[in-house]
Amino acid sequence: MVYFSSYWESSILLRKFDFIVLGAGLIGKQIAIKIKTKYPKSRIALVDRSPISYGASTRNAGFACFGSVSEIIDDFKRSPQSEVAELAAKRFNGIVKLVEDFGADNIGYRNTGSYEIYTDKIEYNDALNHFETINQMLSDVAGIDTAFRWQNVQSMKMKCLPDALFNPYEGMLNSGMLNEVVNEKAHQLGIIPLYGLNIKHIQKIQNAYQISDENGMTLTCDQLIIATNAFTTELMPELDIVPARGQIVLTKPLDHLPFDGIFHSDKGYIYFRNLDGRILLGGARNHFEEQEETHDFNGLDNVQQYLINYLSEVILPGRNFEIESAWSGIMAMGKEKVPIVKRMDDHLLVCVRMSGMGVALGPVLSDEILSLIS
Repeated sequence: MVYFSSYWESSILLRKFDFIVLGAGLIGKQIAIKIKTKYPKSRIALVDRSPISYGASTRNAGFACFGSVSEIIDDFKRSPQSEVAELAAKRFNGIVKLVEDFGADNIGYRNTGSYEIYTDKIEYNDALNHFETINQMLSDVAGIDTAFRWQNVQSMKMKCLPDALFNPYEGMLNSGMLNEVVNEKAHQLGIIPLYGLNIKHIQKIQNAYQISDENGMTLTCDQLIIATNAFTTELMPELDIVPARGQIVLTKPLDHLPFDGIFHSDKGYIYFRNLDGRILLGGARNHFEEQEETHDFNGLDNVQQYLINYLSEVILPGRNFEIESAWSGIMAMGKEKVPIVKRMDDHLLVCVRMSGMGVALGPVLSDEILSLIS
């Protein structure tokens, strides 16, 4: 279908915007909310290809996403320690701010703490050798008192080493509730939702930007903020962004689960939690790396089978279970784990490459974008 605008659309509904935020996930919505709060008279549009931002915001595991020791050790191999420390501080501060901004009850947040379990002795010893240094690093950059401490987890009846690293600062949330409350806030402020637009072109024109969808609808704005995360490569292929599919399985309800909390393993590539009497388990993309570098949401059986085997062998050894559902989300990765938040020119900004940390980073990075506008 080719789009032809009416007079009413071109003169009123789609007239020039002060700001367009492209990408209406958790990051994009929080950016729009911050801008509208500071500049209440501004005209702001949220543009997305999907009615519910079909990317990672509503297709994640519901972790507040602080991270784990083996994940941080792995990050040291890709980025300078100062950058890793700063990113960890942003994740911690973002979780605090997320709860303050929207309310724990409104987003289904529970501060359960998290555990990093170990099935590999080498990874365990690596964590044992580094956790005190990481605790000191987090204390220096974020004022966190003992972020990680050892705790016996034998009562949880998993097939892993008896001691795990416990982090009291992490928690679980309801991703549906979080997205709903952020949606409501954006709409209450009068931010204009323009969903179902598959933007194919962005173009600078004099002192503005134009964006055009696949049917020819064109929107113009003074300031364009791109927050499309993994899908940014379709518009800006020059950026260091690689899509990463994260697959998730959810069991049917189980009786007498022996744990309550969120769990990490295998350098953070495996993650699981209890959810309404079920177990939600995701990840393992590091074992299928090339296959999972895709924008395709259709998860493959080999990853799901790996996750099912992990459930059977590690999380629920000796217990019967059934899988109720499975889904995938698409994250954005790169050579470095640090997000890309910067002004590209006088009228274009980007806030992308969340590396699976968008839930925690949203409140902090939206402030960073606001500071670039100011």
